[in-house]
Amino acid sequence: MFNSKITAMPPSGTKPVMQLIAPATGDITHLNELTHPLCQQGLLGDGVAITMTKGDVFTPVDCKIESINVAKAQVRLVSMKGLKMLLQIGEPGAVIMGERLLMHVKAGQRCTANTLIAQCDPLWIKLNGHAPVCILTLLNTAKLTALQVMPGRAVRAGDEEFMMLYA
Repeated sequence: MFNSKITAMPPSGTKPVMQLIAPATGDITHLNELTHPLCQQGLLGDGVAITMTKGDVFTPVDCKIESINVAKAQVRLVSMKGLKMLLQIGEPGAVIMGERLLMHVKAGQRCTANTLIAQCDPLWIKLNGHAPVCILTLLNTAKLTALQVMPGRAVRAGDEEFMMLYA
């Protein structure tokens, strides 16, 4: 298991440097609770998943869409402050070639926080034997000391106190 910077309480002696809004609606799930080894071992980065109850996925911060993978299930984002993020719809391999996935952005596009990225069908993902999750991971966290996740388990897309980043 990897050494996650996820915490429930703000760390003492540090200050918040960025706030991320919830990219989807559902229940917060820690990556080590997912079944896919890439998620459990932190190979996609440090972050959390949201077990989706609705299929709309939004940008968590003002950012640029760096790339969208060929399967359309993975979107790489870069915030205006240089934070690199990965939004994964479904666990790796759950969505094949964008099936039941409607993308609303293109690579290179600049977006404000809470811009609709994609729409998916969480029930379809679940019926195909996969967790209907939206995974948000941070890829360059070396300068961050902690990632504080909103207390409680339920979250709505656009919730402003979803994740606070500390340096």
